[in-house]
Amino acid sequence: MNDVKKVFWSNVNWHRVNKKISWVDLVGKNTTGPVNKTANITLNTVQKIAEKLDITDYAILFEVFDE
Repeated sequence: MNDVKKVFWSNVNWHRVNKKISWVDLVGKNTTGPVNKTANITLNTVQKIAEKLDITDYAILFEVFDE
């Protein structure tokens, strides 16, 4: 079973790296939770991050990919 926070933050990080956006630019000064994949996720958080990453289909941030 995958932890939804780990899946979300891993996918956010993948998109963030590919779009060359820093964690600070994406989530502000408190980057410890997102970097460690432990930060809580609200719908507001998902919306703000998706907008900054230019993602219109939020579901992609929750998809589980084979490792």
